[in-house]
Amino acid sequence: MKTPHFVLLVLLSLNCSPASSARQFAHSSSAPPREQATSAPPANSKVVVHVSDFELHVMSSSGSTAVGVPASSEAGSSNVPASNASRPISITTPQSGTAAGSNARRSIWQETDLPQTRASKLVDFMSTSLLRALEKAGYTARHLKVGEARPARGVLLRGVFAEPDEQNHIRLALLGSGSPASQFLLYLGVQNLARPDQPLYEIANPNAPGLQPPEGKTPDSRYGPVITVTSYAPVAKFAMDKDPTEEQVQKIASNIVASLTALLSANPAAIAE
Repeated sequence: MKTPHFVLLVLLSLNCSPASSARQFAHSSSAPPREQATSAPPANSKVVVHVSDFELHVMSSSGSTAVGVPASSEAGSSNVPASNASRPISITTPQSGTAAGSNARRSIWQETDLPQTRASKLVDFMSTSLLRALEKAGYTARHLKVGEARPARGVLLRGVFAEPDEQNHIRLALLGSGSPASQFLLYLGVQNLARPDQPLYEIANPNAPGLQPPEGKTPDSRYGPVITVTSYAPVAKFAMDKDPTEEQVQKIASNIVASLTALLSANPAAIAE
């Protein structure tokens, strides 16, 4: 059985400027939240938490990797200036025990499933696990379905599956592309829906310095485009095996809810209109 790996990063708060909130929330999260913290949500947790389907791209049938085929809704955007999109990252590792039950060894998909089917199953299971974890913690949770209008208030949780390439650039994950990376990097964004929409990430200019392949080599078709994560929204980063078990996904969902609870507890006005 594969050993799950979880990497948690919490950078910003919802109600401050990017620079100041990064310091405040990073400080409040120096000790990773325990999973049982989700049992005591803050008073303002009665606000509706909307969960959108996380973005996972799949290698297209033609073999093109320029854009990829998303498994569900688009969580990101490509309209953020590059100067505002990247920042230093520090990493902590949340503590979690071994869950009992057969889900510890049960894969999300079947070996015979095609990449598109695998992606759909993973995205669906991630959404379902998050909704259940939120409800268990006392939150009012709603699934924001593909094509549904953006609510006017509440909190939105959205995410994108990425992976590092051999030069350690962060790229959109392309399921079924044969990428040698052993893990997904899952970037989670938290947004106050009462405020203007902000993208979770942008697609980097492939001609930017440092993003071209080494001299004499062609672009590696096993990877999606390079992305940079926006600084406009709180972001958490997790690592997940590329053949994840149900237990791994459920643990990540629990840690996401614990992080949300810590954020709202440390910032009572975070969801103020």
